Amino acid sequence: MKLRLVTAAIAASIAFAGAAGAATLNGLFSVQVAQITGANSSQSEATAANFGAALAGGVSDVFTYNGDLSFATSNSNDSTTIASWLATGTPGGVSGLDSTIGALQLSKPNINSNPGSATTTFFLFKLAPLNAADFSITHDDGIALFDDGTRIGGFNGPNGQRTTAVNGFDGGQFDLLYVATNGDPSILKVDMTPVPVPASLPLLLAGLGGFAFLRRRARA
Repeated sequence: MKLRLVTAAIAASIAFAGAAGAATLNGLFSVQVAQITGANSSQSEATAANFGAALAGGVSDVFTYNGDLSFATSNSNDSTTIASWLATGTPGGVSGLDSTIGALQLSKPNINSNPGSATTTFFLFKLAPLNAADFSITHDDGIALFDDGTRIGGFNGPNGQRTTAVNGFDGGQFDLLYVATNGDPSILKVDMTPVPVPASLPLLLAGLGGFAFLRRRARA
């Protein structure tokens, strides 16, 4: 009976922990950007291999961004640059971005009608440490989320605007790969719901372990 009560208390604490509200992820991010030209659809998917190829064969830079992980542009003439897309972040603050790279057009169509003609830009947003959380990510084009270097979810793209849920981030190094390709719209918004460990949970677990030990002694 006591064992069942302790187990129920643990379950209630975990349920309470899941009730935290969602908010747009905000922080001081280290960012890697890499751009390739003459890309096709498969080369423009949000994969670690494609990002590595872009770093090796394209133009790239490293900079910092301080603000919400929320950006959006929708220019019909696809005149958006890397810098102007980043400038839509709020409150926003970019430091260390090379001006020549910042002036590059963010992406160019058209993968569908003219394969091998697209300009594709990859962004890797890095933040550490970050506590355990679940994510709802609105994006156009692809995304991939990594927890301590291991991919835990995403949507490769290229794609139109959609929202992808990624759960199971257990805390540590947060890396988000975002790909802008095939022209505007270019959208990224990351909402995060913290999954904290309740302060009472370690005590409850310790109590459960102690109770089990006493039961074993009583049976001996």
